[in-house]
Amino acid sequence: MTEELRAAVIGVGRIGSLHASIYRDDPRTRLVAVMDADPERSGAVGNEFGANAYTTVDELIANETLDVVSIATPESFRLEITRKCIDAGINMLLEKPLAPTLAESRSLIQAVKQSGLKSTVNFILRSDPRYVHAKQSVADGSVGELCTLFGRRRGTAAGAAILGEWTDLLISTAIHDLDAMIWLADAKVERVHAEGVMKQCAQWGHHDAVMAVLRFENGVIGSLETSWVLPSTVPAPLDASLQVVGTGGGVFVDGSNHGLSVVDDRRFSLPDLTHWPSGPTGVYGDLKFSVERFIRHLVDGDEAPMQLDDALYAEEIVAAVKESMAIEAPVRPSSTVR
Repeated sequence: MTEELRAAVIGVGRIGSLHASIYRDDPRTRLVAVMDADPERSGAVGNEFGANAYTTVDELIANETLDVVSIATPESFRLEITRKCIDAGINMLLEKPLAPTLAESRSLIQAVKQSGLKSTVNFILRSDPRYVHAKQSVADGSVGELCTLFGRRRGTAAGAAILGEWTDLLISTAIHDLDAMIWLADAKVERVHAEGVMKQCAQWGHHDAVMAVLRFENGVIGSLETSWVLPSTVPAPLDASLQVVGTGGGVFVDGSNHGLSVVDDRRFSLPDLTHWPSGPTGVYGDLKFSVERFIRHLVDGDEAPMQLDDALYAEEIVAAVKESMAIEAPVRPSSTVR
């Protein structure tokens, strides 16, 4: 592999364009191309970052020699795109969710593993310094014997308005907190019981709010609260929290206040300084850390930020939460990877 990796991004909406910025600014990579089915978007992002612009994956692969690609399209397109990148021998950084159904996600992960390519899935909380510290505190015994975990991820109704037509609250948003709890508990989920509320998202058959309890095989109990309900007038764009409680202590993350408050003649706000803020030096925060960790995996052989089986297991637990809501009873998750 060359010292300077030739990178591309497939799907350059809000998240994909951030990937493009990170590849452009990292000295170990050169952003050579972007692809988006929307020609105006593809052309605009390509012009902004000095990269070739394409509107189909076939065109991209036929005209570029690539070492790594970020795939940030909606999940309904991801399986087909992934298979084409596998055939072309390109290492992949996949945004989640992997695919619209669990069966397709399992097929995707199996195909990537069989290819032998270096690939990962972007779960940014595993690169968030606060969550990494919580993981270390559990692993080194600082909190004693782990008892309970609580994860909250409250967005506004804007999430439903933007994403509701083609994805849902659990698989696009709450999956981060489910994965974080699985990661911290370091155990298989034994039982899931969930309840949901459908209001504005009922038109798509999705839930606006979900609460779930997870029982792990090692006795740890996890609790999830997530929603796309609050109006856009709330100060924080995302109200997130992690609470870790053990017999010897705890770790508590307040994700809705990053130490910066802004007030103007329109509103009071608490801007996000953690996940993917942008400034004079480009994109920083958790997303940059995650992409950089994958680049180190490719260049230096460091451990990937997320194992493929772990990404699939998070989707299997999402499926269990949905099943519990559908049958209005606890369920025992089925898994092919743990």
